[in-house]
Amino acid sequence: MTSLKTLLALSTTFALLACSSMGSTPLGSDSTVTEATAKQLAGDVPLPQGAVIKQQDSLVMGSGNTWMGRLSLTVPGEAQPAFAWFRDNLPAAGWTLTSSSFSKLSLLTFTKAERVATVQMQGSNFGGNEVLITVAPAVRPASRP
Repeated sequence: MTSLKTLLALSTTFALLACSSMGSTPLGSDSTVTEATAKQLAGDVPLPQGAVIKQQDSLVMGSGNTWMGRLSLTVPGEAQPAFAWFRDNLPAAGWTLTSSSFSKLSLLTFTKAERVATVQMQGSNFGGNEVLITVAPAVRPASRP
């Protein structure tokens, strides 16, 4: 019984220490994109000024020009200019546009070195656009014997 109490006390202590070292930003709070935030979080994937990162819906592994994962954003404005912003600014950062489709649910696909980025955009009922940017390793076709 004593070892169970000790184990419980240690577990609680470690949990409290882990929570206190997470920083001052509450988990799940959204943040407006600044140039510094965009460089730190998204590296070589430019993000529009004024966009809001939905942290609870985002998962970023790594940093700089090698990150992988998903960024969830809310981008203000009309759909057509937001679509054009991504279409024009990712190639300026070294990404190659491989396909695009503008509609109610728009999709842009880019490649760069060994990575693929997709930008999925849909108008929001509350104004602005919901944007998901997914960056993943490019799949290499299997070589045939």
